[in-house]
Amino acid sequence: MEEIDIRELFSYLRSKMPILILIIFMTCIVGGIYSIYFKTPLYNSSSTIVLATTEANATAASAQVDVTVNQKLVGTYQEIVKSRSVLESVIKKLNLKQTYEELLEETSVTSVENTEIIKITVTNENPRDARDISLAVANTFSKEVGRIYSIKNINVLDEADIANEPYNINLTKEMIIYFALGFALGMGLLFIMFYFDKTIRSVEQVEMKLGLPILGKVPVYSGKDGR
Repeated sequence: MEEIDIRELFSYLRSKMPILILIIFMTCIVGGIYSIYFKTPLYNSSSTIVLATTEANATAASAQVDVTVNQKLVGTYQEIVKSRSVLESVIKKLNLKQTYEELLEETSVTSVENTEIIKITVTNENPRDARDISLAVANTFSKEVGRIYSIKNINVLDEADIANEPYNINLTKEMIIYFALGFALGMGLLFIMFYFDKTIRSVEQVEMKLGLPILGKVPVYSGKDGR
């Protein structure tokens, strides 16, 4: 593999700086147009539910037992939220045109570690639909748990709100990413051009490539007429 002279490489890159700037500019322009006009905005809306003790007048000992049991049930409850019975009930209740698989893809369920709190997040192109679906899933899940376990220990802690801005579009952040991408593409292209460019630009390159000493060189002289 041919050795690369770092000084020569930097000199080449400096001479091709307009190409690098053009690539970065074009990448930012194309990326910006995609983000503004073609990227589908998506909205997140989340409802938070908490698993409470089963009896309001429970003793401290029994309440602690309930907390332990609820924490162990969090994983099970997360799967119930995403179950076909819950999501299909939501589809029917809200008259959605989505299939179970499509709604499942839009719905994510997470839990706060070592707590009894479950967060149900719905992503949708319509912020109002995202809010309504998230609330419906939380309420339907609560009823489904009551039916399965014959207990009522699910309470809605925070109801979902209508999102004001899409979560997947941040023009400032994306332009920084497009700039970095354009810089990487430009540098990669210029490096490939440099590596395969066999043009000899200096006396030192002649000696290095041919392995022969240079006895003299003819200077370039421009007359008054520019020739």
